[in-house]
Amino acid sequence: MRSRVVPILFALAVIGLTLSTAPVASAVPADLKVATYNVFLFSRTIYPNWGQQTRADLIDSQGVLDGQDVVVLQEAFDNGSSDRLLASLADTYPHQTPVMGRSRSGWDATMGSYSDTVVEDGGVAVISRWPIAEQIQYVYKDACGADFHANKGFVYVRLNSPAGPVHVIGTHMQADDTGCSQGEVSVRAKQIAEIAGFVRSKNIPANETVVVAGDLNIDRHSGEFGEALRALGARAPEVTSGHPYSFDPQTNSITADRYPDHARQQLDHVLLLSGHAGPSRWGNETRMVHSPKWTVTSWGKEYSYTDYSDHYPVFATAAR
Repeated sequence: MRSRVVPILFALAVIGLTLSTAPVASAVPADLKVATYNVFLFSRTIYPNWGQQTRADLIDSQGVLDGQDVVVLQEAFDNGSSDRLLASLADTYPHQTPVMGRSRSGWDATMGSYSDTVVEDGGVAVISRWPIAEQIQYVYKDACGADFHANKGFVYVRLNSPAGPVHVIGTHMQADDTGCSQGEVSVRAKQIAEIAGFVRSKNIPANETVVVAGDLNIDRHSGEFGEALRALGARAPEVTSGHPYSFDPQTNSITADRYPDHARQQLDHVLLLSGHAGPSRWGNETRMVHSPKWTVTSWGKEYSYTDYSDHYPVFATAAR
C-alpha cells in the first residue's frame, strides 16, 4: 500500500499546485455599460450666452445619461455649471472624480505636464455607480492652438465592479485648430502614444477590462482612426448603431449655429483595448437626443435651441 500512496499523494500535490496557479476567470462585468458625452460647458465668463446652467440641469432632469455603469464627461470647463451637473448626477453616479486639470487635490497622482498657470482646466471627469479605487489625472505633454493653454489630457480610474477591477481612461484629445502649426494629427498621435505608454506602465492583468472613452477629435470615417486604433492597441467596435455622427451641424441646433459649414463627423468613441478581457462583440450607439426648447438673450435678441450640447452622447455595451 505504501508504494501506491506516495505516487497518489504526489499526484494530488501536483493537481493542487496546478489549481492554485491557474488564471483567474476574466473579470468582465455582465452587460458593462459605458457612456461618453462632450457636454460643451464652456466658461460663462468668455461664452455667457450658451445656457450652460440650463443645459446642465436639463441633462440631469431629462435622464440623458441614465442607466450606465460609467460615464466620461468632456468640456466640463465652466466651474459653476460643471459642479452643478456633477452634483445633480450624484444620486445616480455617486462615485466621481474631480474635473481634471482644475487642481492637484483629490487625486492619487498628477502626471504629465500639469500647469498651475494655464487659463483653462482639462474639462474631463469620470462618474460611476461603482466605487473608484484609484484616480489619476494626466495632462498631455503635446498640445497646440487653444489647447496649449488648457490642462487637457486624460483621467484614469480603476473601478471596483462586482465582477472585479475595470479600468477606464476618459480623454479629450487635441481639437482641430488653425493655430496648430505642427498639425493636429501629429499632436493627436503623440497623445495616443502617451495613453498607450501609461497603460503599459500600469501592468494591468490581461483578465481585466480596459476602456478608453471620450472625444478623440478623430473621425471614425477617416484613415487617422485606423492609425489611432493600431497605436493604442484598441478594437474598433464590432457594431455601430444610432445616428452616424456625434458632431452634426445638419441635425444639431447648437452645432449648426456654431459651425454651419462643418463636416459631419463621428468624433466620440468608447473603445476596448485588445489583449484584455472584454465582450466578444462591442457596440457603440450614438443617440441623437434633443432637449426641450431653451432660450438665451444676447444684445437684446433671443436665440432658441433644442439640444443639450453641440455633440451627441455615445453609449457602449456588449453587442448581441
